[in-house]
Amino acid sequence: MTQPLLDEYSDLLAHVLDTAQQQGVYVIARLQRVESRGVTVANGQTEGVASGLGQGIGMHLFDQAGHTAFATTDRLTKESVEGALRSALAGLRAAAHADLQRNQAIFEVVPEVAVAVPPTPYPLDGLPLAEVQQRVEAINREVMDLGHHGNQPLKVRTSFHIDREAWRIVRSDGTDVSFMLPHGYCSNAVTVQHNGTAHTGSASLSRTGYEVLLDDRDLLMLRAHKAAETAQQLVHAPRYPAGSYPIIMDYAMAKGLAHEAFGHAAETDGLRSSILGRDGVFRVGEQLAAPIVTIIDEPVVGDHAYQPYSPNGVRRTRATIMREGVLQDALADLFSAKTAGTRVIDAGRAQSYGSVPVPRMTNIRIELPEVYPMAGRFEEQRPETVRAALLNAGLLKAGQPVVYLAGYKGGQVSTAQGDFVFNCAALWELAVEGIKLFQPAIFSGQTRAALQAIRTGFGPLQLDAMGFCGKAGQSVPSSGGSHYFLYLAASPAVTVGGA
Repeated sequence: MTQPLLDEYSDLLAHVLDTAQQQGVYVIARLQRVESRGVTVANGQTEGVASGLGQGIGMHLFDQAGHTAFATTDRLTKESVEGALRSALAGLRAAAHADLQRNQAIFEVVPEVAVAVPPTPYPLDGLPLAEVQQRVEAINREVMDLGHHGNQPLKVRTSFHIDREAWRIVRSDGTDVSFMLPHGYCSNAVTVQHNGTAHTGSASLSRTGYEVLLDDRDLLMLRAHKAAETAQQLVHAPRYPAGSYPIIMDYAMAKGLAHEAFGHAAETDGLRSSILGRDGVFRVGEQLAAPIVTIIDEPVVGDHAYQPYSPNGVRRTRATIMREGVLQDALADLFSAKTAGTRVIDAGRAQSYGSVPVPRMTNIRIELPEVYPMAGRFEEQRPETVRAALLNAGLLKAGQPVVYLAGYKGGQVSTAQGDFVFNCAALWELAVEGIKLFQPAIFSGQTRAALQAIRTGFGPLQLDAMGFCGKAGQSVPSSGGSHYFLYLAASPAVTVGGA
């Protein structure tokens, strides 16, 4: 059998299990270690070079009635762990005395023993930190050299981060699951200033580590070149009038729509105030989108948001949230699935050993059964190729332009009302008569209307739109996408344009 990760703490974990058994309680012990490196360079000057190590253990206790308590320590010694256990036991007794909320779902889980370590071409110490700094500085200089506006050079901030996040989870039922979450990403924020106004574009690439500086550096630079080019063009671009238009969006905006406007609404700890819930129960079987729309969330090996097991030690499975427009799976964790009337995914995630797991997404995508092909990589697509694809599909007619939303720059969502307000990085008007660039604009409306407006897609799936998702005071990696582009028919409940 493969040796578990963090095996050097096996005796300590055994002590936790023995103590819990002696006290007549059930325990989930979560051990985590994160080793990291990072470099930040701004406008040719290195702002920071860092390496770090953090570790600790969280202990989630349950009595037979389902009352629960939680305690943590970052000191992995017998004495410190015993102190945390005493604190958790006292909390558990208090919860039982007050008869607080109960949940016995943990007692229904099948035990598992497993080790999941995805392939990583480079170890954390595969490059000297000084060389990492040199490579990030070189990228920053190269992006700065991509253009000037008048006498003003591009302002560029380049950040690189790599970490190895090891987890080991043991439970009173004999479960012993360990897994590695490798992260590596580099981002370039490019800013052009004109008449007191800043125009910023960004480009990121995520892999498992140093690939972004080595094997896939050319791809990173191709993305940075597009971001720099667009930022410079935006200096003289006008604003687009607000209205309802046919839309073609890239996979980054599609990921934003899927993740923010729909995925969060499917998380089972919030269904009492979600458009996808009714009295706290997931609306399984209801048609809420166009019949070609399928939305899937699942861990993808090598992805920024990869997570094969939950912090409860349960294997995370695919969630087909929507199949052909019909609701199917909620993003349910172990403790909220029954109340939500749905199966356990287990969609629980936690930022650290000291965090209580809550339902979260991993890699979420919008997938269509049939799409128009597009040759080349996504990074090679330009407004001209998008316009040509629309013309070939018969979706572009004289006097009826299509609005092309490129990039995703965040926004706000109400999962209770089903409304969203997003910002794109740039807007192009694609018409038979030609192409015009406009300032980044607001993309807003009703989630259900946007999903019902999807008519077709272009290109293969592209699922590396990376980000970080904040919820319950925690931040975890998120990722996703769609086909290269999604086409939406005009809808009065979906608008584009304005500031």
